Amino acid sequence: MNKILIAVSGVAIVALIVTGIAIARPINIKVELPGENIEQFGSVGFDVYHSLNVHGAFNWGGKSFATTTTSTAETIAGSDLVNYDYWDVMSNKGALSYTLPATSTMISILPDVGNTRRWLFHNATSSSGITLTLVKGTGMDLIAVTNADDVIDPGEWTQLTCTHIYYRSADNEDIMCIVDELANAD
Repeated sequence: MNKILIAVSGVAIVALIVTGIAIARPINIKVELPGENIEQFGSVGFDVYHSLNVHGAFNWGGKSFATTTTSTAETIAGSDLVNYDYWDVMSNKGALSYTLPATSTMISILPDVGNTRRWLFHNATSSSGITLTLVKGTGMDLIAVTNADDVIDPGEWTQLTCTHIYYRSADNEDIMCIVDELANAD
């Protein structure tokens, strides 16, 4: 009986030592998938709590929203911001103002201070004077290089990058969005 107890204790001590080494030292895991089965890996969802190095191509996003509207003012639904990374918007009536959701909604998209997400907006209208304007939601701040970057001219693009910031009681803000209007370079 004592020999069995000593053997079990020895195995337990070895297991603790091995576990301690694994916890104390990071290990690299290489996952190789055959090319034809790569879509199996794409369906996996997981959280990464450390830096991530990608050696090779890395694509992100891939969900687009295309709409044609006769409205001149709309509010973007939080669920649409969650679901779509690229927006292609055409207004048939006139200049369109797109209001971003209030911070109570944006915080559900960016739950932790420091969380950041980016969207690409395209004013698909080619008619002169029909602009697409991004309007800040309640509790949010839009910042840009110039004061007109929130106005997207016909056929042009804007990159919107929003970050959950520490709450600012002076201006009641906890979401900051950078608006980068991108002019056609060609």
